[in-house]
Amino acid sequence: QALGDQYSPSHWSPRLGRDTIIQAHIATMAAATQRAQANVQTALHIPYGYGDREKLDIYFPPDSSETFSVLVYIHGGYWQCLSKEESGFAAPPLVSQGVGVVVVGYDIAPKGHMDAMVLQVRRSIAFLVQRYSRIRGVYLCGHSAGAHLAAMVLSTDWTEYGVVPDIKGAVLVSGVYDLEPILHTYVNDELNMTREVAQRNSPMWCIAPAASVAVACEVLVAVAQHDSPEFRRQSQEYGQALRAAGWSVSMMDLASVDHFDIIEKLSEESYVLTQVEDELPSSL
Repeated sequence: QALGDQYSPSHWSPRLGRDTIIQAHIATMAAATQRAQANVQTALHIPYGYGDREKLDIYFPPDSSETFSVLVYIHGGYWQCLSKEESGFAAPPLVSQGVGVVVVGYDIAPKGHMDAMVLQVRRSIAFLVQRYSRIRGVYLCGHSAGAHLAAMVLSTDWTEYGVVPDIKGAVLVSGVYDLEPILHTYVNDELNMTREVAQRNSPMWCIAPAASVAVACEVLVAVAQHDSPEFRRQSQEYGQALRAAGWSVSMMDLASVDHFDIIEKLSEESYVLTQVEDELPSSL
């Protein structure tokens, strides 16, 4: 029970009750995504594979005839809820700075298996850079389960995909980087992971030395003040492990936010993480 509480983000928010914060989170992101789609040039539901959820939503900068950088956003939801349909909320402030935003859809549990989700996200990145030749520089951003999937992208052997994407940076927000503890919680009821599946899909145990990989980018590991101690521990230890392997890593501990509004606020131009992402293409 104690471990389950540690991996229940709604248990730790000081803002709303456990039963209401998740619904409020989904509603907030969905509303912001609707506003984004009404005000930004988009190409929605672009298939990168044949599965129902193997699609991308693309939010283009005003002048997309020129080369542009893209932020690829991978949604959270504990690998079993949410979708790309609620996940375009970060587009307006980034698009206004000339950065495209790509939101990745993937099969969630119980249909989606952890191995398949990791493969889908990797394939989506390969498809994106092969399909859109004007893209110059890919920046990854993932929240919660999406941070896990983005971190797994960093461990990809791109020789299997026939392309090496120009990944410049990754912003990993309130993620889970070691899946082994998940095996012992309610979260695994839908995922049905075995220990072997958890181990081979844990970014913590897939870190390659930066000098040996084709893509060794700058990584920002962010965590919320009101994330649980386990989430905070995972972020700290993963960041330290990347740094020990020679990666360039920054750590950010954001005050006065919880597991949910740490990412919701990306729709705000003045938010510190939004400003970090605005600066990525010019600084890396």
